[in-house]
Amino acid sequence: MASRKTHLFGGTLFWGLAIGIFYALDLKTSFIDLGLSGTIPDLEFHSLWIVLSFMACHFGAQLPDYDLLWDKILPHRNVITHSFFLPLVISIPIFFVQESTQFLVPIYAFYHIGHASHLFLDLKPKDWKGTALVHIFWANDNGRKTMPPKVSRLFLLINGLIVLSAGIILLYFFQLWI
Repeated sequence: MASRKTHLFGGTLFWGLAIGIFYALDLKTSFIDLGLSGTIPDLEFHSLWIVLSFMACHFGAQLPDYDLLWDKILPHRNVITHSFFLPLVISIPIFFVQESTQFLVPIYAFYHIGHASHLFLDLKPKDWKGTALVHIFWANDNGRKTMPPKVSRLFLLINGLIVLSAGIILLYFFQLWI
């Protein structure tokens, strides 16, 4: 099972790749125009959202394991915290974004990217048993409330791809708004 440090490293890696690709597209193509050749306030705005996106990515990389704090309510690695459901609920404010709050969109995008990094890193536990399996809220044939190893792997992979795609889509729409 990936440790907290591993998830933080994964969040940093995914953030670095995403921001690198995002800025490379800005400099080399007309696909994205961040206005980096603009005025000092524009550059200060970009500096602010880089810092906020870094923090959001790390928050997303750690949030699924916060279920360890709620073990009386939710088992570790459950279908709520280790799926697209939690990012969907957290991202509800995006639907109310207005011109003055557009800067929130990449923050949510990088939260999604961090959350996806967590799900991808959880695909490599030491062994596919116990808490490495995704927990569900109903009993299976064996009386356990977990998905089988293959289903757990597939569940994490599909949900990771969904959440990562959502983050990329949000970054694309952010560049359309600025």
